[in-house]
Amino acid sequence: VRLGDLRADEAREARARHGVPDGALAEPDAGHPLTIRLLSEVRAALPGPPAPVPVTRDEVFTAYLDLMCLRVAARLADENGLHGTAVRRLAAKVSGQVHEAARRSLGPGQGGLDRDSFETLFPCGPAPARLGGGTGWAPAVLAEGLFVPAGSGYRFAHEELADWIQGTHLDLDGALRALVHRRDTPLGTHTLPVPHHRIGSVAEALLLLARQHGVPQLALTLEELVHALDLDPHSWWAARLLAEALTRVPDAAPYTDVLRLLADGIADRAEDGQPTPQVFGPGFWTAPRVPEATRLDLLRRLVLADGPPHEP
Repeated sequence: VRLGDLRADEAREARARHGVPDGALAEPDAGHPLTIRLLSEVRAALPGPPAPVPVTRDEVFTAYLDLMCLRVAARLADENGLHGTAVRRLAAKVSGQVHEAARRSLGPGQGGLDRDSFETLFPCGPAPARLGGGTGWAPAVLAEGLFVPAGSGYRFAHEELADWIQGTHLDLDGALRALVHRRDTPLGTHTLPVPHHRIGSVAEALLLLARQHGVPQLALTLEELVHALDLDPHSWWAARLLAEALTRVPDAAPYTDVLRLLADGIADRAEDGQPTPQVFGPGFWTAPRVPEATRLDLLRRLVLADGPPHEP
């Protein structure tokens, strides 16, 4: 069950319960339940008062992952008699294994690791020399709650955190070719279907595109998704990825041209009697963070997609 952002009053109460003061989170993320919870854990672990500047979801997730890797390393150090800088080096190795786990769980399936893969990355017995030797990796990551048992294998404890880590390793171009731009796939190529709930890591990779390569690169990719939706109005992946990205970017104003293309396409298809994808209902158009003048312009374009009132 997907839990969306909290309402303003709910977010204030959640932050108060977790000891997160107002203003500690940047506004777009101030109502995100997992971000509030993880920031609470990070703040509690800090040796001194945190910097008085708002932090983003990405910064919270980064700090939380660093904290978890350090805690796992501390457990391993206690078990194997390590101290000082050796603990920090061990934390870096734990981080490397966690990222490798994220890469491996990107494959077909439900986003987890089978038991053999998990124990290869986090041995129950003696660890290989490249990990510094020692024992107890699997019990350590499980005890810290970074991974949890899932069926016959294991998965990240927090699905959104898993999506975020996996998004840093996803081949976005390859994923979009397989999921959306199927016309570019060579004839006869067989690809395994991807469950719809795996959209999180693809959406995270889209958002990472803007952070790493700039807004124009993400805008171009989103325009390509709009064109894909024009070619196939029933494309679940094109519609949902557009909705995810355009409602989650901190500032959607630089993507105004994408929103206009999307609105015009919906209006044109409505004139031809084609239904509007449910994900682009009224609630979507109130979500992107754009100036009100831009929002009104988009709504004017969409009037054509709004049919006549039903007869009584």
